[in-house]
Amino acid sequence: MSFILSVLCEAWHILAEASLYMLLGLVVAGLLKAFLDPGYVARHLGKGRLWPVFKAALLGLPLPL
Repeated sequence: MSFILSVLCEAWHILAEASLYMLLGLVVAGLLKAFLDPGYVARHLGKGRLWPVFKAALLGLPLPL
């Protein structure tokens, strides 16, 4: 029982530490949704096979930093 309680306690601590970054990510995603035209995003990330994946990876690379 003590093991399960310690696992739940550590999971709660990890969630508490990550919550600020999760909220920041949601705010940034909301701002991007509000200010970027969907046609613009589709034009840059919607055609082709390899190049849009490469662009999306480059745009998403700094997000965890």
